[in-house]
Amino acid sequence: MTQFYLPNAQATHELGKKLGRSLPANSVLLLQGNLGAGKTTFVQGLAAGLEYF
Repeated sequence: MTQFYLPNAQATHELGKKLGRSLPANSVLLLQGNLGAGKTTFVQGLAAGLEYF
């Protein structure tokens, strides 16, 4: 398990974006965290990195 402690939503979004650019095909991610932990912000960045929107 890998944990990241990021200072703000922008950093969370950017991490998702960077991962989306380099993620191999057929990858599976499990996101776990409390309400407000940044999961949605991370996935929005991930989708941007994958160029889904």
